[in-house]
Amino acid sequence: MSVDTLLVASAAACGLALLSAVTGFGGGVLLLPVFTALFGLRVAVPVPTLAQLSSNGARVWLNRRELHWPLTGRFALGAVPFALAGALVLAHAPLAALKRLLGVFLLVVVAWRRWKPRPERPGERTFTVVGAASGLGSALLGSVGPLTAPFFLAYGLTRAAYVGTEARGR
Repeated sequence: MSVDTLLVASAAACGLALLSAVTGFGGGVLLLPVFTALFGLRVAVPVPTLAQLSSNGARVWLNRRELHWPLTGRFALGAVPFALAGALVLAHAPLAALKRLLGVFLLVVVAWRRWKPRPERPGERTFTVVGAASGLGSALLGSVGPLTAPFFLAYGLTRAAYVGTEARGR
């Protein structure tokens, strides 16, 4: 790995972290194509995921008093087993198919945000399904925050409750 590659990756990560801080989400999704081009798909998914773990851990800690614990429990009930299954698929699936899936995923994110910017208020049980989709998607494709965020917002979470609960869910 060259120094130039690391500099490009660092600049992209910093720039997209700034964008994500301003917009509230999206840095992980936008970093995927950059890291895929620089390092290949098998590295592009787990490296940003590890970085997001520390970022989400900080958000949970800073907003711990406002967390909606039952919601994060429901979310984790679906997310954990599907994330494990997705990690196994990522380790063994053909790269060409995963690259196509990543491209489709990025298009779906854009379409979903336009088609359903504010889904109806979901019940707590819905978050098990949202968690399962998030776990599988995160393991295979990296950040799926732009797809899960509308559900947390539609549930009625705001400010610290939204930031902390959504971060704990991911």
